[in-house]
Amino acid sequence: YGNTSNTQDLSKYDVFVVDEPNIRFTAAEKTAILNFVSSGGGIFMVADHTMSDRNNDGWDSPAIWNDLMNNNGAVTNPFGFTVDLTNITQLCSNVLSGNTTNPVLHGSEGNVTKLDYHNGATVTLNPASNSSVQGLIWQNGYTQSNTRVLSATSVYGSGRVYIVTDSSPMDDGTGAPGNTLYVSWNTYSHTALFMNASLWLAKLQ
Repeated sequence: YGNTSNTQDLSKYDVFVVDEPNIRFTAAEKTAILNFVSSGGGIFMVADHTMSDRNNDGWDSPAIWNDLMNNNGAVTNPFGFTVDLTNITQLCSNVLSGNTTNPVLHGSEGNVTKLDYHNGATVTLNPASNSSVQGLIWQNGYTQSNTRVLSATSVYGSGRVYIVTDSSPMDDGTGAPGNTLYVSWNTYSHTALFMNASLWLAKLQ
């Protein structure tokens, strides 16, 4: 981040989408991500269930995101959440209540009512680390508190953060041949959720 001669420098982008990382971020990459968000960028974080190590290197996406949160050499838990080592499958309708103006849940692309998980993790919020952290959708049967969160936002510096902890809901069927896909982009209110989140991250709503 900050090298204007690099055509792929994060400073040239409004939103950085990272879908289920399976290679641990280097120290330089962690610094770049934090600086990008702190300076006004938006990061769209996608995790998956525990034990989803696709390349068998000992790291799956929950561990990689938590490593960014807690081992970045700068600040502990900068975004105010960690990914739990959980694995759930559920059609979730436990959407944030009492807030009809939230731009991710009720933005220009529509209202969010459900989120369908095919083996995904949960999130634990830590407002003491970042008071802006906000749960959006919870696992069915749980109170809307700091645990069992499926989707959340926060603000870090002048930038914005969105996380969802299953890669299936935004699956549009274009995965690698031979992979088991859960094509869900056009089901329920997934399109509204992810488009609203993207626009919010880009500060377009």
